[in-house]
Amino acid sequence: MKQENFSSSWGFILTSAGSAIGLGNIWRFPYLCGQYGGLSFILIYLLILFFICNPLMVSEIAIGRTAKSNCVDAYKVIGEKVGYSHLKIWSFFGGWFAAVGVTLCISFYFLVAGWVLYYFLEAVSGKLMQIPHENLASEFEILTKSFSIQLSCGLIFLFVTTIIVIAGVKKGIERAGLYLMPILFVIFIILSIRSLSLDGAEKGIKFLTTLDIKYLGFSDDGFHIKPLIDTFTAALGQAFISLSLGFGVLLVYGSYFSPKENLFKAVRHIEFFDTFAAILSAVIIIPAIFAAGMPTTSGPGLTFISLPHVFQNLSGGHFWALTFYLLLILATVTSTISIFEVLTNLLIDKYNLSRFNSAIIVMCIAGFCFTMVTASFSGVLDIKILGKDLFTLADWLASTYTATIVSLTMALFVGYKAMKPIIHNIKRSAKVSDTFTRYFLITLRYVAPAGLVTLLIGAFLG
Repeated sequence: MKQENFSSSWGFILTSAGSAIGLGNIWRFPYLCGQYGGLSFILIYLLILFFICNPLMVSEIAIGRTAKSNCVDAYKVIGEKVGYSHLKIWSFFGGWFAAVGVTLCISFYFLVAGWVLYYFLEAVSGKLMQIPHENLASEFEILTKSFSIQLSCGLIFLFVTTIIVIAGVKKGIERAGLYLMPILFVIFIILSIRSLSLDGAEKGIKFLTTLDIKYLGFSDDGFHIKPLIDTFTAALGQAFISLSLGFGVLLVYGSYFSPKENLFKAVRHIEFFDTFAAILSAVIIIPAIFAAGMPTTSGPGLTFISLPHVFQNLSGGHFWALTFYLLLILATVTSTISIFEVLTNLLIDKYNLSRFNSAIIVMCIAGFCFTMVTASFSGVLDIKILGKDLFTLADWLASTYTATIVSLTMALFVGYKAMKPIIHNIKRSAKVSDTFTRYFLITLRYVAPAGLVTLLIGAFLG
C-alpha cells in the first residue's frame, strides 16, 4: 500500500506539536510544578529536554523516516539494511512495547477526555458557575462514579477521533493540526494575560520564578539525594508524556515526513511549541490558584476542582471557564489523533488493511478497553490488578514503564547498532558536524540510558 506523507514541513511540525500539547501539558505540567517547587521543577525539566529528550526525539523521528515503516517493523527494516541479526528483540521491546503502551494510553486517555467534555458542557450550560464552592470536589467525585456519563462523553471523543483518522494523513490528521494549533495558542495567550491580570497573581509568578532548593536536595542540614531524585523522575516522566516520546507516535509521524525537510529544525520547532505551551499552562493556572488563595499542591484535581472555584470568583468567569475547557478539548483531540494513528498505521502497514478498516478495528479495540477501564474506575466492575483499578494500572504502566523501555531500546539501538543509517538520513536535509555526532553518540549510549534506568528504578522503588 502506498505510503502517505505530510504535504509540508509545517504540517509535520504542527501535527507533532499537537500530539505533544495535550492533557500532559495543560492538566499534568501545572500540578507537578505546584508539587515540586515551581522553578525547581521547570529548570530540571528544561535540562532533561535539552540533554536527554532532544537526541531521543531526533532518533525516533529519524528511525521512522529512515524505515518508512510501522513502529514494530522499523527496527527490522533498518537492521537489515546494515546487515544486523537478532532483530526480533529490538522489534519486541522497541515496537510491540510501543503498541502495547499506546493501547494502554487509549484505554484511559478517552476517560480523561470524557471529563474534559463533561466540564466543557457544564461551562456551556452555566451549571459549573452555580455549583457551591464546597460541592466542587463532590461534583467531580459524582462524575468519576458515573459509568454512563463517563462512557458516553469518552465515546463522543472516540468517534470524532476515528472520523479524523479515517480521512487520512493530509486531509484528516495534518489538516486538524494546521487548523487547531493556531486556535490553541491564541486561547493560551488570552488566558495567560487574564491570569496575570488577577489581584494576587504576583504571588504565583514569584512561585514560578523563585528557586526552591529543597526540591534539588539541599536543606539546612545538608544535601539529601531523595528530593532531587523525586523531582528528576517527575520531570523526566512528564517530559516523555509531554513530548509523546516512547509511544511510537513520533516514529509513525516521522515515516510520513519528507527526507528533504530539515529534521533538526523541525525538532526545535516541536520542542519550542511544546515547552511554550507547558509554561503557558503553568502561567494560566498557578497565578490563578494563588490569586484565589488556594494550595498549588492539589494534584490532578487542580483542573477539575480548584479551577472551577477560581472561575466562579472571576469577573466574566463563565467566559473564562468556557474558553479554558475549550482549550482542553482542542489539546485533547490533537493527542487522541496521534495515539490512535500509531495502531492504525500498524494495521495498514503490517497487515495490508485499508485505512478505513484499520481505523474501525482500532476504534473497536479502544472502545472495549476504554469501557473496561471506565467500569473498573467507576466501581461498576470490581476489577483490580496489583491492588490498582484498571485506570490507575494503565496510566502507571504506560507512562512509567512501556514508554521508558521503548525509549531505552531506541537509544541503545541507534547508539550501538544504527548510528550510520540514522546520521545518513539526517544529513540528507541538514548539516551534521563531528561535534554533534559525538554528542549524539554519547547521549544515546550513556546519558539517556542512565536517566531512563534511574526513572525505572525510581518508579519501581516508589
